[in-house]
Amino acid sequence: MTRLERKLNVKRLFIDATMTIIQEEGLEEVSIRKVAKITGYNSATLYTYFKNLDHLILLASIKFLNEYITGLDGYTAEAENSLEQGILIWEFFCKCSFQKPEIYKSIFFSNLDFNRKDFENYYEIKEFYKIYPEEITTSFSKFHRMILKLDIYERNKILLIKIARERLISPSNITAINDMQVLIYKGLLEEATKPENFYRRKVLCNRAIKYIKSTYKLYTLKECRLLK
Repeated sequence: MTRLERKLNVKRLFIDATMTIIQEEGLEEVSIRKVAKITGYNSATLYTYFKNLDHLILLASIKFLNEYITGLDGYTAEAENSLEQGILIWEFFCKCSFQKPEIYKSIFFSNLDFNRKDFENYYEIKEFYKIYPEEITTSFSKFHRMILKLDIYERNKILLIKIARERLISPSNITAINDMQVLIYKGLLEEATKPENFYRRKVLCNRAIKYIKSTYKLYTLKECRLLK
């Protein structure tokens, strides 16, 4: 085993342990002490492989995106243009994320500094796929430019630019649409994380899809089947 392979294997061990804690106890219960106990390594070793606990939790949380990433290509297969594709991507994203709102919140609205250079965000996601190469699917290959972004504004901007290039929305409206869609999603996802709203998650999900879809209606330049 090479030094790189050993490094990736140890990282995977830590990430898998963190995933186990998240699944069994919840995201807020993850601690360095618990992860170290499960893996058999000491806390100092963890800091050899990860910047901090937040970095480890982020990489563990990304594993929970597997359902979304794997199914994305199939869910959007019938889209006739980039606008329909963008709507279906949001729809599927909402359906997956509102089942695990705490996880998606930790990934896309965490306390990590997303004002850093974009390449740093890119390499954190890419690091995950080095550790879990089996997660690279057809969907990943097709949508990798979006998937390799941690900043949800940047992810959505990629979709909107593509829609604008097909002249379905005006380039001048990209920022406004992006702001509205992300704020709608963020607000309703936050509601879904509240314990008292556990049984309302599906309702909140459908509301998010409806409102995000409505933002396109305000700005589309051409009629689209999914907007009728």
